[in-house]
Amino acid sequence: MSDLPSSTSLPEPTAATTPPRVSHSEKRIEIFATALLAFAALATAWSSYQGSLWDGNQSSSYSQASAARTAASQRGTEANQYRLADLSIFENYIDASLNGNTKVASFYQARFRPEFRPAFTAWVALDPKNNPKAPATPLAMPEYQLASQHEADELAKRADELFAEGELANHISDVYTASTLFFAAALFFSAISERFDYQRARFTLLGLASAGLIAGVLVTLTQPITWG
Repeated sequence: MSDLPSSTSLPEPTAATTPPRVSHSEKRIEIFATALLAFAALATAWSSYQGSLWDGNQSSSYSQASAARTAASQRGTEANQYRLADLSIFENYIDASLNGNTKVASFYQARFRPEFRPAFTAWVALDPKNNPKAPATPLAMPEYQLASQHEADELAKRADELFAEGELANHISDVYTASTLFFAAALFFSAISERFDYQRARFTLLGLASAGLIAGVLVTLTQPITWG
């Protein structure tokens, strides 16, 4: 009979068959890097979203400002036309009055526009024939108020306000865009830290990532939020 081995020996585990053990510090570093990546990605998406909304607000404000300026120009042109009409009728009235043609003067006076009449009445009350301090025409009197000119002024003021709102929206959008640069740096340093086994290098890269993330968050928190 052949000799049988008294016991069967098993092969020793090798590095190829045994997975490397991950230390607790390594796990904490990986968890921290993953959290940094996730938060930086969300922050980047938020800043990009806010930047696009503020860009939309900027375009809307600029469009409304342009429309208001156009309307202000139209109303201003209308006001100038009324001034020319009032001045023309007033000149004809003065010519007729100086020539002693009271019938023609009354004809023109009856055709004074409602907005011109209060100014004319106040001007006559100043006795312009004998008062050198009286304005040359009723058009220079404070009582001479044109509704179309008032509307033109209000529209021009509104246009300036809308343009300023557009400029502010543009600035806010630029700041949100700038904050994405910090978040991009955080993403880059967090991702590249996974390529290093040397812990000091990983700590340094994660520190840079954390600094970029904190800077981006601080910049973002200084800006207003819009929902469109």
